[in-house]
Amino acid sequence: MFNLFKKDEIIPEILITYKWRCPDEIEVSIKSSEDGGYIAYINNLPGCITQAENGEELFEMIHDSIYTYLEVPRRYQPFMPTYFPPEDLRQQLNIKIPEKYLKDKFVLQRTQ
Repeated sequence: MFNLFKKDEIIPEILITYKWRCPDEIEVSIKSSEDGGYIAYINNLPGCITQAENGEELFEMIHDSIYTYLEVPRRYQPFMPTYFPPEDLRQQLNIKIPEKYLKDKFVLQRTQ
């Protein structure tokens, strides 16, 4: 038997199915790592944890861990929702994540 679909083809019905798996909001807790950098716990996806060396990389890694947790194939990931922290935190992420965010949970909001 042969496959009717091309390997890298995006199938709209499958894309919609993957998008429906994504929650509207992601609750994240961030802690400082003993080795430097940060560890992020995605609270509403049990067992979903990631780490990064800096704040900018951290949100790339959060997205990667969400898509991995939800088993979204790489070819569909560019079409998936993105999650952003609140505006005040976004402005501060390039250098260091403020101490207040290392103590409390915050919610990433879906944009697509």
